[in-house]
Amino acid sequence: WVMPATALCRWEAARAVAVEVGLVGAKHITVVNRSEARGRELVHTLRDRAKLSAELVVWCGDYTIPADTDIVINATSIGLYDAEARVELNLDSLKPNMVVADVVFSPPQTRLLRDAAARGCRTLDGLGMLVNQGVIGVQYWTGVKPDPAAMRAALEQAMGL
Repeated sequence: WVMPATALCRWEAARAVAVEVGLVGAKHITVVNRSEARGRELVHTLRDRAKLSAELVVWCGDYTIPADTDIVINATSIGLYDAEARVELNLDSLKPNMVVADVVFSPPQTRLLRDAAARGCRTLDGLGMLVNQGVIGVQYWTGVKPDPAAMRAALEQAMGL
């Protein structure tokens, strides 16, 4: 698992995503972060509180994803509102067996996701995370369990997609 995490609002997303993927069975999580202190904090949380295998790689320049990686998650704001913004990754290290996810929801198809799809990776956009947060919120506040597919369709329509 590779999880870059830099922006403050995305930091919370990175922490939540890292813990959740660990709890559903990830064998190892690699946190790739420009800030050694923040990355170390997340690795500490994963190891000590969630009892997960985790390591930190300080992000400097284009990161080469290890060949045995199954899932790559961009939890930065890179690409938010700019479909051409580039996550600093060695794109040749993206392999067709990888799933590449981005928490960015606008635009849904970030450059990272387009580059990953072009290399045969399965991609997941940030709209899914946004919709599921909405589902939880609606259920919490109203007790009604909304249909995620209907919510996604409404969100796509509202975004002009």
